[in-house]
This record gives sequence, C-alpha cells and structure tokens, in this order.
Amino acid sequence: MINISINKLYKTEVFLLMIGVVMLCIHYMVVSVPLNIQMIILLVLVFVIGVPHGALDFLVDEQNENLAKQSFSIKKFVAIYLFKLFAFSLLWLFPWVAFSLFMVFSIYHFGETDMHIIVKNKKKETMIYIVYGLFILSVLSLTHLSEIVKTLPIMEQFISESNVYGFLEKNNLIILSSITILFIITMVWQKRKNDISFNTLQIIQFIMLIVIISLLPLLLAFTFYFALWHSILSVRNIFSFFKAGNSKQHFKIFCGKSVLFSLLALGSIVGVYFALQYFMPQINLLFALLVVLSVLTLPHLSVMHTMYKNFGDTTKTEVLAS
Repeated sequence: MINISINKLYKTEVFLLMIGVVMLCIHYMVVSVPLNIQMIILLVLVFVIGVPHGALDFLVDEQNENLAKQSFSIKKFVAIYLFKLFAFSLLWLFPWVAFSLFMVFSIYHFGETDMHIIVKNKKKETMIYIVYGLFILSVLSLTHLSEIVKTLPIMEQFISESNVYGFLEKNNLIILSSITILFIITMVWQKRKNDISFNTLQIIQFIMLIVIISLLPLLLAFTFYFALWHSILSVRNIFSFFKAGNSKQHFKIFCGKSVLFSLLALGSIVGVYFALQYFMPQINLLFALLVVLSVLTLPHLSVMHTMYKNFGDTTKTEVLAS
C-alpha cells in the first residue's frame, strides 16, 4: 500500500495542471480556439508572466553574491547582462548556430527548473537535466511538427534548406519513441541508484503534463509550458530560495523591484522586434518572439544556474511544503 503525505504534493503544479485540463476541455469540447486567439493568449501571458519572471534576475544575483560573501553592484550586473544579450544577439547573424544553442540552453534550463527538487546525487544532475529537457522539448516540437512550419513560415526555409524537416517528418515516431525510452530508462535507473527521489503522485502529475502539452495545439502548448508552468515554477523556486536564505524579501517587494526591469525587458522586446523587421522584412511576429526569448535565455540561465547551485536541503524542504 502506498502511503504518501499530501504535503509531498506540489500544490502549484496541481493548480497549473488543472488550468491545463481546462484548456484541453475548452479546445476540444467547447470551441476550437482560433489561431489568432491563441496568438493573443500567448503574447499576453509571455509579456505578463514569462518575461517578468526573468526580471527577478538582479534580485537572484544579489542573493547569490550575498551567499558568496561578495559585494553586489547593480551597475556591474546590468553591464554583464547587457553584454551577454548583445553577444548572443550577434549570433543570430548565423541563424542555425544561434537556434541550436538556444535549444541546448532551453533543454538544460527546463531540466534544471523542473528536476532540481528531486535530484539527490549532484554528480548526475547534468545528465538528468539534459535527458529531461530533451524529452520535454521533443514532445513540444515533434508532436506539433506540421504546425511549426505553418506557424513560423521563415523556419520552413531554414528547415527545407537543411533537409531537417523531411528527416523529422519521416522518422518522427521513431525519434520521439527513442527519446521517450531513453528518458524512462534514465529515470528508472537513477531511481534504483537512489540518485533521484520521486513518488507515484509526482509521476501522475508528470504524465498529465506530457498529455497536456502534446494534445494542445502548438501555441497553446508553448503558452502552457513556458508562460505558465516554467515561469511560475521558476518564481516559486526563487521565493523558496530567498526564504531558505532567511531573506526578508516579500512578494510585494519582489514585484516592486522587478517592475523597472520588466518594463526595460518589454521595451527591449519592442525595440528588437522593429530592428528585426528592418533587417529581416519577411520575419513574422512569432519568429521575432523566438529570437527575443533566445537572446534573453543566456543571461537568465546563468543567474538561475548559480541559484540552483546554491540550493540546499533547506530550500528543497521549503519547496515541498509550499
């Protein structure tokens, strides 16, 4: 008989999964959400939740510096942050290089955010993060392959030129099945070696997550995973990080301090979009959003990676109790 305390459940995840189920029910049982409405939902939630969650980076970096007993300089932080943004922006002069790096960064970042709480063996965390992130990204992309080409016309040119689409379309099921098997074997093996720790209800939650992002149409699937699941869990982890570090930061203080950086980020997005329109007139809004998010990922991943490295058992306890 399995005896699992309700305190072990992630209440935030349960709430988000309920939202995902509602989205599925509306799309399949009430009305098929038109593409333009999907686009509006995506943009609103990315701007309201997705981008602002990255605006907390300076507070996280300040806490990281405090734990390292080093002085924090907001000027130094902004200078380094902007340099990383600029450097990665230049990489988009070579689209496949930038896009490939963005995929690698996203794979690791998704794994670190979602799996950090269950990893017990730090020596195996990188492999676990990569396998998990690869599985999530594969589900998001390979179950919506035809939608990606239709929704991002500019990607069709890049994909067709490299013959990637033909290969993926022909071997879609084989690739997704192989990655799924790799993920299951890795999780089972690491569980047997006691490198990770999870329970039955967490497995059910994860299965629900996969069902939701695979059955929702592309834009809603991306909206649910990035703007809701990933962003909200990241904010939850940041709050737990500060709480475990005995920080006196509160929710209102967080919001107040992040407003300026949120506005700067949103302003930068608008600026980058018009710059892309000037240099690449054929670019559409979604591809521009992809480029902007990829540029923001590198410095954000760096700050969050240091935070997760500073995560201790006390922090994990706070997250489990939240």
